[in-house]
Amino acid sequence: MTYIINICILFYLLILMNIHITDQKHNVMCLYGHTMGTIWKIKFINDQKLKFNYLMKKIQTQLNFDNHQISSWNNTSDISNFNNNFTTKPQKINNILSKLISMSLLIGHKTHNLLDITSGTLINLWGFGPKHSINKIPSLSEIKTAKSTSGYKHIKIIKKKNTNYLQKDIPQLQINLSSIGEGFAADNLAEILNREKITNYTVLVGGAIRTHTPCCNSKPKIIAIQKPEELGHQIHMFVSLKNNGISTSGTYRNYYLINKKNIIHLIDPITGNPSNTNLISVSVISKSALESDLWDTGLMLLGFQQAKNIAISEKLAVCLIKREASHLFTWISPQFKKFLINQPT
Repeated sequence: MTYIINICILFYLLILMNIHITDQKHNVMCLYGHTMGTIWKIKFINDQKLKFNYLMKKIQTQLNFDNHQISSWNNTSDISNFNNNFTTKPQKINNILSKLISMSLLIGHKTHNLLDITSGTLINLWGFGPKHSINKIPSLSEIKTAKSTSGYKHIKIIKKKNTNYLQKDIPQLQINLSSIGEGFAADNLAEILNREKITNYTVLVGGAIRTHTPCCNSKPKIIAIQKPEELGHQIHMFVSLKNNGISTSGTYRNYYLINKKNIIHLIDPITGNPSNTNLISVSVISKSALESDLWDTGLMLLGFQQAKNIAISEKLAVCLIKREASHLFTWISPQFKKFLINQPT
């Protein structure tokens, strides 16, 4: 096996036809499924001769566990229990949630608090939460009320005797971790393969990917970044990864229409409205899919110039795409160029 090319349309067709791929000659196995409202896929060299049912059971167990940690759509998840407990007393959380929230707070601060996991009430108000059907634009008073129950300054993590607690000073505050769920799940699926001593793989969950190659002399994974268009599946560029995570966030498909107006899924926690960002796609490469997933949402909300400034100051591997008139303009950070195979068109 030399190269693995991850193109979403191919896997979509496989899922629609209910096909799992096994290439016995090259020990290649390709698995897929659904989670968190999206698709997961794993392609790997099966040197350990793992059985399909054995691996699928481990994967599904992990995905169920992940959903039980962070899903706002699961009323019994750990984060839903926190949200639905209208108290200002510290609530006990596990190490996983503590890590996720701590990372979100850190990158949220670096993105001028535009990546704000406490915006759950605003997200619900605009129809992108568990109760997602709305038929009118929220009023100014509704937006103001939702904004009053959000903000990083209203939560804090407390550590006592090796135990983690999460505290909110507004009982109605709602945390939403959907912006990092795909990266979180991709890293956890990669860890399953690591524990099974699988060293050559590509894991994809939605827009987040995690790759691994067995040694410095092995061939890289070739990852396709799609052209940010509502229709079609043209490739904008290819990147070459070995042991990295990459995540892409975009505004060009996840939206709905009210009164002929596009309502995009990215909510600006400062204005309380859908973001008016001039970016249509952000891709970030880092060591983990989770870190990439955190950054791409925050940078998208910042808009082109601020995102570019932060990418430079933080030395991030970033690709920013914005639309200028009828053309796409792409900016690539020096760190991202190291992974680039062909120049964007």
